[in-house]
Amino acid sequence: MAAAAGNDEDIISSINITPLVDIFLVLLIIFMITSSVIDQREIALQVPKAANAGQQAPKASGLVVDKDGNTYLDGQKLDTASIAAVLRGAVARDPEHQVLIGADRELQYQKVVDIIDLVRGAGITKYALKVVRP
Repeated sequence: MAAAAGNDEDIISSINITPLVDIFLVLLIIFMITSSVIDQREIALQVPKAANAGQQAPKASGLVVDKDGNTYLDGQKLDTASIAAVLRGAVARDPEHQVLIGADRELQYQKVVDIIDLVRGAGITKYALKVVRP
């Protein structure tokens, strides 16, 4: 209405963007929190229990085998040849690279042995089996 009356003193020529910036910062924080949760993709496993399991897992690559025999390295479904190549590259960058192996308790023992053999064949000397406390 002020523009229609022709009075230039009442026209607001700037926009206050401070509330908009506040909203974007809150959205950024929410995005950062949820992205770290989403990064941890859920692979359904029933991990075996161990009474003397350690309190905290070391920083390592996560190698998971589900009950159907599908293999995942750090959440990405890969075949064994690709996993071996990635692990060899990790060993080339860091000779002390570690792998945490998680396998479904219904998986055949031979499949677990094959995965351990794959890890050792890639040059990994430090690996652990993922278990939970009862």
